[in-house]
Amino acid sequence: MIYHFIDGAFVSEQEAAISPFDLGLLRGYGVFDYVQLYKGKPFHLDAHLDRLRWSAEQIELSLPKSREEIKELVTQLINKNQPIDAGIRFLVTGGMCGREFLLPANQSTFSMLFHPTKPQPERYYTEGMHAVTFQIERANPCVKATNYTHAIMAMKKAAKSAVDDAIYLNSAEELLEATTSNLFFLKEGKWITATDDQVVNGVTRGILLKLIGAHYPIEFRALSMEEIETCDEAFLSSSVKDAVPLVQIDHMKIGNGLPGIHTAKIRTLYHHYINNYFSQRNEMALIN
Repeated sequence: MIYHFIDGAFVSEQEAAISPFDLGLLRGYGVFDYVQLYKGKPFHLDAHLDRLRWSAEQIELSLPKSREEIKELVTQLINKNQPIDAGIRFLVTGGMCGREFLLPANQSTFSMLFHPTKPQPERYYTEGMHAVTFQIERANPCVKATNYTHAIMAMKKAAKSAVDDAIYLNSAEELLEATTSNLFFLKEGKWITATDDQVVNGVTRGILLKLIGAHYPIEFRALSMEEIETCDEAFLSSSVKDAVPLVQIDHMKIGNGLPGIHTAKIRTLYHHYINNYFSQRNEMALIN
């Protein structure tokens, strides 16, 4: 049985419920974050909690639990579930609606969902991912808000095109990031990724930037559509994907249309980083 923490109580998946009058459901007012667990041990928990609080502050949503309270709840939730590869999704929603079904009536709702990890398709890494572009101007692109209507629409376009993901394209015809992943391109020996104010500042992205910076130059800018076919490699990054090769966008191949050696090198560096992270810390240090 899998347990979650929903608005003050540990419950099974069958018991998990939230009021339809919660502003998170009624108006899409909420933020979230996601920390990866490796055999029940959290990876960079503090960084994810920092981002959760930052996201909440950006939309003036109060976080009803302190960092210490959340960490204690994380420990309890991990102990209630099996020590497996999984993720914990932190969810802060607006709480019960008040005036005009718009303003909060009381404090925000805090929940944590426990997700056993489902391995990504092996072909992503052996053959690479294909994506379509999806043009949109997003409000607050750096905030991990719960309103993912644009991502759902983008993925529906990807599904209709029989590809794996969608890449956000702004009005200047610049590629920013994917629906749930950050985006990197390799061009003339330099890795290119969007500026911090254009995309979600992924925790995995931050780690990768440090690892990449030790071996390659990095340029912070959004790549234009016309540059796709001048790039040698590309990859998407996230907590659940790590670094996965991206080999085609729309009808355009990236490099030779196959996963590249530099992406493979970065993925190896990242896996070494994960192993070192856990070998240098005991279980209490991971939570506290």
